[in-house]
Amino acid sequence: MDIITLSTLILSVLIIVGVVGVVFKLFENSKPSVEYIVLLAMLVAVAVVGKLIGLALPSIQAASFIIIMAGVVFGKETGFLVGVLTSIVSDLVFGLGYWTLFKIIAWGLMGFTAGMVSSKMDNLPFRAGFGFIWGILYGWITNLSMIIFLSEVNLNALIGLYVSSITLDVIHGAVNAILLIIAYTWFKKIFLRSKDRYLGDGSTS
Repeated sequence: MDIITLSTLILSVLIIVGVVGVVFKLFENSKPSVEYIVLLAMLVAVAVVGKLIGLALPSIQAASFIIIMAGVVFGKETGFLVGVLTSIVSDLVFGLGYWTLFKIIAWGLMGFTAGMVSSKMDNLPFRAGFGFIWGILYGWITNLSMIIFLSEVNLNALIGLYVSSITLDVIHGAVNAILLIIAYTWFKKIFLRSKDRYLGDGSTS
């Protein structure tokens, strides 16, 4: 490992720690209830299990579907937290590194934006398009972690990097869309029941 790679790794870890610290500080300041913490832990656990599926089937990111559903049902803040915590917990299990920062950004924003457009997600074409687009965006964001491995950073190298992953990104987007088409209503009902049980509020945020 050369000095540049090592420095990048150390800097990335420090940034990850900083991001996690800020997120948890904001979370602490919001004074969450015990019930909410339990619910959040359950959502993250389900998303991490979804990540396990991707180990055997590349780009089959069921975790993305769970993160989107968390944002839709529980609101943008919860969607963001589920995305961030899923990135951290899954990488603690499968390998933590500088790439974790980019997963935090991608999945965090995925859950956050799902919450922002939750009122439109009952529209099937809209949610299918949302899921597909975020499959592509997830790949674009996480691809940035590969720049360190490029022998030379220029436009052609970046284009090559993104072209090489386009197939996996499209599969990720397609799986998101399919799950949001066939499993959205079922999971929404399950999550709403959980919301009512733990938070006493069965309405979407």
